[in-house]
Amino acid sequence: MIRTFNLRIYSMLAALLAVGAFASCEKDKTINSNISTVKELYYPEVGKYYKLQPATSAVVNFEWSAARAEDGSLVMYEVAFDTVGGNFQRPIYTVASNGNGVQNSLALSHKILNSIASKAGIQPATSGSLQWTVIASKGLNEKRADSSRVIVIERPSGFTEIPDNVFITGAATEGGTDLSAAKAMKLGTDGVFEIFTRLKAGAFTFTDRNSGTPVTYSIQGNRLQEGGENQQTGDKVYRIRLDFANAAAEMIEITDAGVFASAYNKVVGKLAYAGNGTWSAQGVPIAYFDFGSWKDDRFKFQFTTLDAGGTAGTLYYGSVNQSNSTPPDANTPAAYYSVVPVDNSQWDFTYKYPAGSDGKTGDFTLQLNAKEDYSYKLIVH
Repeated sequence: MIRTFNLRIYSMLAALLAVGAFASCEKDKTINSNISTVKELYYPEVGKYYKLQPATSAVVNFEWSAARAEDGSLVMYEVAFDTVGGNFQRPIYTVASNGNGVQNSLALSHKILNSIASKAGIQPATSGSLQWTVIASKGLNEKRADSSRVIVIERPSGFTEIPDNVFITGAATEGGTDLSAAKAMKLGTDGVFEIFTRLKAGAFTFTDRNSGTPVTYSIQGNRLQEGGENQQTGDKVYRIRLDFANAAAEMIEITDAGVFASAYNKVVGKLAYAGNGTWSAQGVPIAYFDFGSWKDDRFKFQFTTLDAGGTAGTLYYGSVNQSNSTPPDANTPAAYYSVVPVDNSQWDFTYKYPAGSDGKTGDFTLQLNAKEDYSYKLIVH
């Protein structure tokens, strides 16, 4: 009986010890969320001035000193923006730092900064100030940096939000009124959307998507505006450019296109518009220019144009290389056939006919649409 009683006492003591150990473990698992504040803001400097170019890939870099967690774990960061004089209790914009919030730096695009400036009440084509600071956090514990800084922003005259895609649609266009068949415009490295296309009599407009209920845009003179539509008279081929960063637009009529031979200094074969930003020609005579001791085989592409005021002009499209020393062959990379806007020099940025083309004919296809990089193809017969 005494033995049984002792066993019960031992069991109770063991249970109490186990409960105590468990409580101790639970206490040890309590999260320590104590962190220090960010002591210093490094960059940008106070009053740093930025002229925004939201259509480009330009960024503004922010840097600050690291906050410290008592338990040595990671601290998360957000950069907060407010109007000058604001206390960041309700910042107009916050964004996680680089590395999903773990790095004490941030690369913020001009496009986003332009949007933040708009939220702060800075109007297009004007300058204004933004206040920024850093909020460090661990769990639910947040601490604002010991200081804040002001930067000065100059906004462009264009749109705050630049669309990721732009299409042209309407009865006047190649895709007609079916929005899903709208023709895509190509985004250039300078942030300008461009399309080579035919317009016939009727209405047309530009959209930011080819489904649902898109935002629409139209051209008024040389300006781009949200909403509205344009009316086309006659059947013409155009190069249309839309610059959302500067709210600018340009329509240039393409009146003629051809293969420009450098040594002849003229067009030696006409190209006909075939639709969807493509020109083609079959059976173009290929004749190298004979200088006596050597023959020249260089060419590029020429457009004759009329601007909105009726002034005639010339555009040239050619190679990304200023000089191509050897003719293309079966091993020539696809990049050789890329087509870009070039200057009016007689000899530079030209291509060469494939070896053995002299005296033969060629079928040309010049592709200038948004489906892929601008390029040309040549089949020699």
